[in-house]
Amino acid sequence: MNTLASPVTASALASAIATPVKISRLDDLGTFKGVISNTVNITLQKSVLVLDLGCAEVGVVCTSAFYGSSNYLTLLSTLKGPRFLCTLVREWITSEALLQHIRNQGDKRSLFHVGEVLNEDNKFIVAYDDLVSSAIQLEASDIHFEITNTKTTPIKLRIFGRLREWQWLPTELVKGALSSAYSKRTKSGTNSAGALSFERPMNTITEQVVQGKAYNGRFNGYPLVNGYDVVMRLLESDPHSTIPSIESLGYSSHHVEAQILPAIRRNAGMMVIAGSTGSGKSTALRSFIYALPEREQLKIFGVEDPVEYLNPFMRQISVQRNSDDPDEVVKMKFLSALRSVLRMDPDVLMLGEIRDHDSASLASEFNRTGHRVFTTVHGDGCVDVLARLTGEEIGIHPSTLAAKKYLSAVMYQKLLPKLCPYCKLPATDHLPAYTQELLRDKFAVDPGTMFVANEQGCPHCKVESVGLAGTKGLTVVAEILTPDDAILHAIRERDWMQVEHLWRVQRKHGFDAPHMQGKTAYEHALYKACAGLVDPNDIEADFESFDTYALHDMPPSASVHRLAKNPQRLNF
Repeated sequence: MNTLASPVTASALASAIATPVKISRLDDLGTFKGVISNTVNITLQKSVLVLDLGCAEVGVVCTSAFYGSSNYLTLLSTLKGPRFLCTLVREWITSEALLQHIRNQGDKRSLFHVGEVLNEDNKFIVAYDDLVSSAIQLEASDIHFEITNTKTTPIKLRIFGRLREWQWLPTELVKGALSSAYSKRTKSGTNSAGALSFERPMNTITEQVVQGKAYNGRFNGYPLVNGYDVVMRLLESDPHSTIPSIESLGYSSHHVEAQILPAIRRNAGMMVIAGSTGSGKSTALRSFIYALPEREQLKIFGVEDPVEYLNPFMRQISVQRNSDDPDEVVKMKFLSALRSVLRMDPDVLMLGEIRDHDSASLASEFNRTGHRVFTTVHGDGCVDVLARLTGEEIGIHPSTLAAKKYLSAVMYQKLLPKLCPYCKLPATDHLPAYTQELLRDKFAVDPGTMFVANEQGCPHCKVESVGLAGTKGLTVVAEILTPDDAILHAIRERDWMQVEHLWRVQRKHGFDAPHMQGKTAYEHALYKACAGLVDPNDIEADFESFDTYALHDMPPSASVHRLAKNPQRLNF
């Protein structure tokens, strides 16, 4: 594909780039990676420098005479052409004396990042490294490369759960960067083929060090009718990194003390976590297993497809999957790894996912022989998970699932953006009156304790390059079902409505109280909104509207007690 842009004209240049900035000091340039060599004829080098700004973006600093000449337009064509495939984002006008000073002093000052400077030979891998490094610094969880059949390709970032457009780069540069990363940054034994092909599904795990920390990129590519999509999940993989505590992930103190810790401290049983992709399931499993009592005296195995986090406290098996492997081949690899672990004297198994009857059977065998199992499964809530485990695809018999020591807990969770504490705005000034009335009347909570995101943001939260503001970080909202005898009986009978009722009727406290017994993830999110931690608008965006959410009444005695304490609120 020809990547050369249309012929550059003075009018096109004027519309694309703001008026160049005149500078007289080295410090006026700000931070850059280095000077790109061999961009102009040697006789012109005293009049111009091209600065590598990272992510295939460049700045040009030159004399006013060079800027007004045809040589400047030729330079722009060179930078945009196949030699460099760069995007010009900054321009400066200065004197020949300062240009010489930059050449002589630039490498002796703190203007350069640690890293390789872009040049004709290494442009693809340097561009890839810059993109990943910049995305990590912006706290992105995923990078989306949406390759098209046009000359430029959009790159998007998912930050705090929200997908935002970030950059447009030449398509050939993006393809070259991804191909180079696939061959040069791939973790040994994880790629599905020797070289990246844009004609078929591809996957691998990349490795990179950013600011002294190791990161993995879970790389998945798939051909589309109108191009090729690559999505890369960014995962901190440094084995020396601090493992987050359970509390720090966002579970309530009641979740931790009354439900999670008692479940993981049982000497047998299976703990199941459900949630969509990117809901923090793997992070939660890691923190739960790390909190096991006497962990150092346990033999802990992990079997995943693929391993996402390196955990020094467990022995991990990464199932190697080729993109074009039939489902049966992948299944056999996974089951072979599980059977091997059964023969290796384990105490605890972390199983990446229960996906079918065979993996469920092996997990059950672990369970029945007195081992603890931590795993994930697809599902849209605790009760939905139980129904799926006994359904046709997975097929655990209800009497097995309802055995006394089989299930220690079932969880479902999402991640919601956390409000920026520095600029959040009172909800009473920004939520519609109807929504405020609904919160008071239906849920008996006070919108006066809530806040919403400030769309203008502040220096603490604003991410200018992707237009994100008002939120900083993510927090878990979760529901946990710990089965009692009555719930186990209902599971045995496959009476899911009764399971739902028996679980949710355990709620004894209002939605603005931190006690989470019998509360759904939606209701945990509502509590966090009451505490000023999340935006109520995000609850409606990520779950459903306050209007349509189905309440489950508390027992009458608890309702009467709450009404007596809050006579101004309606019974719910």
